[in-house]
Amino acid sequence: MFTTIHGLQTYYEEQGSGPALLLLHGFPLDHRMWQDQIDYFKNTHRVIAPDLRGFGQSDPHKDLITLDHLADELLLLLDQLQVEKAVLAGFSMGGYVAFSLMRKAPQRFAGLVLANTRPDADPLEGQINRMKMAASLLEKGTNAAADAMIPKLLTEDTRASRPSLAEELNQQILDMDALGLVHATLAMAFRKDSTELLADIEVPTLVIAGQKDTITTPELMRAMASQLPQAEYIQIEGAAHLTTRENSQAFNQHLEQFLNRISL
Repeated sequence: MFTTIHGLQTYYEEQGSGPALLLLHGFPLDHRMWQDQIDYFKNTHRVIAPDLRGFGQSDPHKDLITLDHLADELLLLLDQLQVEKAVLAGFSMGGYVAFSLMRKAPQRFAGLVLANTRPDADPLEGQINRMKMAASLLEKGTNAAADAMIPKLLTEDTRASRPSLAEELNQQILDMDALGLVHATLAMAFRKDSTELLADIEVPTLVIAGQKDTITTPELMRAMASQLPQAEYIQIEGAAHLTTRENSQAFNQHLEQFLNRISL
């Protein structure tokens, strides 16, 4: 479905009815990384999975954006859809946006899922690496993101045993707007540190890590969970960064158990 936010075409997938579940994708993917969750939870929830600004079918902004800007657009989307309260799930970059939403409008969310993400800002080295990625995207296009990310999203075993999944993700990345990815890369490079926010998040929180994730390691995510007042830590065995697709059965099982404890 399409709507207009800030004068730009914005795409979102909406399936099912019942309590609202807002799913925020990671870089350099779009709402389709949640397809296994959309298909599963549409039977019990109103699942809303947008393409963030500049990703998928959502138009890129002509100017640089921040993660706070993405959060503001999502609040407008919830208003348009007349969603007063939802469970918020953010994967990787989507987790960074989720932190922004929890700063801006914590009253809009009854529960929080943080999958393969982290609360701290990028150190100087991380900022430099993201600047290099932005430059590479401008020079080489979306191939730069696909080449860099596919080996991190999936384990080597998964890439070998499920080549169709790796190819699907590769094509999804190649189909992105390179400028949209550049804007998001720079937004992540200079994002706010959310570490101090953790202690103020009062809603039940599910923290999901991948056993073999080298981007947001289990150690890092376990430490984040320990700073959240109502957090449960879950580790998806045999999965790298993209836990939602690499082992969707385990991911959905843990998410379902979590959602069953949330009242909306």
